[in-house]
Amino acid sequence: MSDEHNESTNPVLAIIGKIFIFAIPASLVVMLGIVGAAFLGGSGVEVAEAAAKPAPAAAAPAEPAAAAESASAPAAEPAVAAAAPAAAGAGPDASQMQLGKAAYATCAACHGPDGAGLKAGPMLMAPSLHGSELLLGDVDAALLIILKGIAKEGMDYMGMMASLGAGLDDEKMAAVLTFTRNSWGNSAPAVTVEEAAAARAKFADVNAPAGVKRAEIQAIVDAHK
Repeated sequence: MSDEHNESTNPVLAIIGKIFIFAIPASLVVMLGIVGAAFLGGSGVEVAEAAAKPAPAAAAPAEPAAAAESASAPAAEPAVAAAAPAAAGAGPDASQMQLGKAAYATCAACHGPDGAGLKAGPMLMAPSLHGSELLLGDVDAALLIILKGIAKEGMDYMGMMASLGAGLDDEKMAAVLTFTRNSWGNSAPAVTVEEAAAARAKFADVNAPAGVKRAEIQAIVDAHK
């Protein structure tokens, strides 16, 4: 009896066992397939989103014209700054100084080639022109002295300042004053031909054949302003 029961149940158990043997692996495969598909699907979405995002744009290169302007702009300032000292340090016209130096040969006989006054023994023939107030001050005073001379009133100097108005034209008179006012350490504005011509005209009525007195020079200049 027991043998028949075992024989009848054994085939059933065998079939159930076979079903479990094949069903469990199959279900595992299906589950792995589902999980793998989900993983791959998610990755695909992320990859697609990453690909869809635009790449950051590269910085545009500077325009050549703008770069050239920015490069050249700083160089313009030193050019302008360098020009200022040249203008500030500009001296008298070289050609006028040269003409004045040649005309000064007549004056050097008393004032000396160096403008310090030519020595005559223990005395000087004429006063030094270095820092002379009459030479470097009011230009009309210097022009009056050349035109009319200075009267000899004592023996402070051996020579006398004679009138040079007849021997120097307006151009040479302006040049010799420009030369002496800007030599030997002196510094004063150049004298123009127009100033010399104006002085010749306005001092024409000054009657001083022996020269004007030193003490009256400024009064005469002021009276003819």
